[in-house]
Amino acid sequence: MNIESLKTYNIFNEELLSLALLKNQGFNNISYLLKTTTKSYVIRVFKSNDSVNISRKFEYEIQKKAYKINIALKPIFLNEEFMIYEYKKGIHKTKLSKIELKNLVSKIKKFHNFKTTGKHYDLKQDLKNYSKALITQKSKKLINQCFKSIKILEKQKYEAVLTHHDLNPKNIIFSKNSLKIIDWEYAGVNDRFFDLASLCVEFKLNKNEEKIVLDSYFKTKKGFHKIKLKHYKIIYDNFCKLWFEANCQWF
Repeated sequence: MNIESLKTYNIFNEELLSLALLKNQGFNNISYLLKTTTKSYVIRVFKSNDSVNISRKFEYEIQKKAYKINIALKPIFLNEEFMIYEYKKGIHKTKLSKIELKNLVSKIKKFHNFKTTGKHYDLKQDLKNYSKALITQKSKKLINQCFKSIKILEKQKYEAVLTHHDLNPKNIIFSKNSLKIIDWEYAGVNDRFFDLASLCVEFKLNKNEEKIVLDSYFKTKKGFHKIKLKHYKIIYDNFCKLWFEANCQWF
């Protein structure tokens, strides 16, 4: 990827000034910061789609919808090799204030209301795939814990929504009084509590902060909300550990 090759696509009207690797890099992409005479952009060159069933077209469409309601950054271009979206300067936080937490939950609730027929996540099948690929005692224990939590959750109502599926601090940009959610490549249909649980795990929320999450998201609290949050937290945390083990064992 270089400026001269970008010019051949005739994507930009302005002059291209510089192209540099971004500090934070993901597993499936190589990300660059492009500066022009008027704006800055992120260019994500696709490296791998193997870790999940990624649909770049679906990701692009979801990001466009999220941009329209002020949740995501504006996507500019997509082809089979890379995706471009507008860059916004900001910071990634690992600790959230009460106001920031409420604001983030509000954003999550908005994209959970998207109408979509996108890919559905099958947690059981993913666990079966991990059980074939991972043979350590640690991984077996994590997988068994997940199956136990899934069995408990099967007694609760399944609430299918469009989930981001990767709400870690690196994918949330805070700028002044606003925030934007980036990297929608794992987006798909799952229970709403998967995202709520990932928020709790990634930001290491305490019980009072988890209460803020539930109070902010739901108009009326139900007894099963805490049960679902507890077990989706176990599932999310274990899935992260399994994913890391599966994708790093070859390096």
